[in-house]
Amino acid sequence: MESTPPSPTMPPEEVLPSKPDSASEAIAAVLDELPFPDSTPAAVPAQPPMNRRQYNKKQKHADRLIAYTSAFVPGMYNVKNPAGEYVQREINLDVARQVSQARKRRKKAEEEEEKQRLQAEGQPLAEVNPLSNILIIHPGSKNLRIGRASDFYPKEVPNCIARPKNQLESRTSPSPEPTAKRSAETPDQRETKRQRNGHARKTNGDDEAAEDPVNESDNEMDKKIGYLREYLRGHLVANRLATDWREGNRVVTYNQKVKPEPVPEHNDPYRIDWTEVGEKGYFVGEEALQLPPDSGFDVKYPILHRGLNTEDWSSPRHLLDDMVLILQEALRTELNIFPRDYQARHTLDFSVVLIVPDHGDRTYPQEMSRLLMGEMGFREIAIHQEAYCAIFSAGMSSACVVDIGATSTSVTCVDEGQVSSETSRIMLDYGGDDVTKALTTILQRSAFPFKDLDLSRRQDWKMMDNLKIKICTLEEHLVASTLWDFYVLHPKNLTQKYVFRTYDENILAPLCFFDTRMIEFSDDSQKPPSKLSNVDDLLYTLLPGSECSYDQPTTAMKSCVSHLIPIITLPPPISPLLISETPPRPIPAIEDTTNEVLTEELQINSDLPSVPPISDIAKLDKAEGSLTSTPVPEPPPLQQATELDFSAVPSKLIISEASHTPLDGAIAASILAVGTDSKIRTASSSILLIGGGSAMKGLHPFIQERLPGLLRAKGQPIDTVSTVPPPRNLNPRFVSWKGASVMCNLESLNDMWIGRDEWDAIGERALRDRCPFL
Repeated sequence: MESTPPSPTMPPEEVLPSKPDSASEAIAAVLDELPFPDSTPAAVPAQPPMNRRQYNKKQKHADRLIAYTSAFVPGMYNVKNPAGEYVQREINLDVARQVSQARKRRKKAEEEEEKQRLQAEGQPLAEVNPLSNILIIHPGSKNLRIGRASDFYPKEVPNCIARPKNQLESRTSPSPEPTAKRSAETPDQRETKRQRNGHARKTNGDDEAAEDPVNESDNEMDKKIGYLREYLRGHLVANRLATDWREGNRVVTYNQKVKPEPVPEHNDPYRIDWTEVGEKGYFVGEEALQLPPDSGFDVKYPILHRGLNTEDWSSPRHLLDDMVLILQEALRTELNIFPRDYQARHTLDFSVVLIVPDHGDRTYPQEMSRLLMGEMGFREIAIHQEAYCAIFSAGMSSACVVDIGATSTSVTCVDEGQVSSETSRIMLDYGGDDVTKALTTILQRSAFPFKDLDLSRRQDWKMMDNLKIKICTLEEHLVASTLWDFYVLHPKNLTQKYVFRTYDENILAPLCFFDTRMIEFSDDSQKPPSKLSNVDDLLYTLLPGSECSYDQPTTAMKSCVSHLIPIITLPPPISPLLISETPPRPIPAIEDTTNEVLTEELQINSDLPSVPPISDIAKLDKAEGSLTSTPVPEPPPLQQATELDFSAVPSKLIISEASHTPLDGAIAASILAVGTDSKIRTASSSILLIGGGSAMKGLHPFIQERLPGLLRAKGQPIDTVSTVPPPRNLNPRFVSWKGASVMCNLESLNDMWIGRDEWDAIGERALRDRCPFL
């Protein structure tokens, strides 16, 4: 049968099927009539389906209770591990911040409209500096520095308050002030006091030091002064500075003959106007310091060792109330700012920048921020550290900042604008006041002419503090008989003028910074915890990754007390030269008696699978090598690994012991803790000395001379160390405050503000995200 040819339009590979013929149609009809089944059977017999086990999900108890309802039953909320952080971080308050920003824009638009209206009416426009509405507050142990950001210098007022003694629970301060008063007594006065205390009358030949503990403490202080005098004498001999040490006796003889000279009232340059008591219940600042001694008022300072002084107040609430009074009086008298200007919620004109210490108790910035925002009602607040503000004032990015205050000293390294929180910070428990006490104690041993000196009286303390600023120096070439004068003020008598001489007393007193044996420290490790307990501290334990290093020991502190930490000795590693699977070699005959004894011992114990001592094997190898032509190398000595166990010492004890470190040792420890060699060299070449105690003459070259030796002893070959003076002849006490005023001109400060809306929402918890050091 022929098939039709393909169509020319079709592809050549495709061929149309042929039409069926009549035979094929007949075969198909026969097949349709056959009884075939509906489905063709498979080649493989079909398997029965697998019976799967049905698991019934256990029903919860809550579901069984409401099994006939379609309501969704949520599970129990895990309060220990919260999944969200709602109203716990500032990033959760975007809506509140947007509302605050909208309010600022609306207020700014209203000010622009008012300005355009005044221009249209032809009225003069009052130029307002936006920095005049920003207040910078820097509280100190003795003085409070406060001012506007637009001011060049801050206003400095005494940070103290005076209240009647019957309203306060007075506490005896553990200071060496009674020592200074006791050393000013004459021998007859001491004998009278001994008899009054029940001691027998001293006769000739009695050993007074053996029976009187007062003289024992005096002899101990004389030994400490002798250590300083020996160091000074050796240093002068090393520098070839010739001095006549007999001048000290001549100075004592001269001072014993000095008589006071009364100063007429019309010629008295130091006369002051004493504060009249009247019916006022408290006095603040200079008024408190100028109260007469018999006024019946007690003067106290709310800041102690750069923290809140909870020891001199009966309750924390009274302490914070007095702090508010000091701030309000300082704003009113110095800046002419009244509470109505910053407490009215509809105005909210003033913002505040608070400067806090580099290391301390974290409750201090929390309580101060609550005081400024909650009770005083400022618009917004920003908190910065002292060292961070100091580098802005000096125009530096990296420095080792040494802040010598009245009662404490802080050493902190700043690297590229970042404070080394966990490594270089260290707080020392002494300051300028300890130099005043040391100077008083030393001068009393040189027949100080003012016999009735008592540092517990405010005017006597102020007189000695001014005398310290006037005569103390670390310039060793000034060791000579020098004439000085001072004035003693009396509220009811004329001012008395005294003239006296010093030989080396004015140089020995500031040496207590570098030999702290003269300073009488209090045992801070045994003090009870602070009364200012904050509930918000729970956030540092409940929230993940919320550890606070602000009040924890740093690397510099641990290095200062490493000699007091117990040492863990690790087992020495076994040398691979001593481990061998081969049988022991025969021991040659050696004439050395030590090796003969060793051979006998090894032969006796040859049946024991023990390894002889390392030292004996070394001797055997040495002896065998002497018999052979090829020398056998000795195994290297194995050193036992040691490490310091800081976990066995409480953190509070480490901080307390590190606070007694001399100043040069603390600076060296802080510099060595910054990390790499380049950072160490940068920090050692830019040591910034600030604070009132850093203004002492000769302190800069003295530190530059002592630090290189300490750094070389720690493995850092640094030959020269450089100190940086305060910029533009700025008072060292104002460096941190001035740095904060410089920061107010930068736009980056806008990210550090904590506004009123955010504070009302989460309170002090906003500090955790705005203050990295907390």
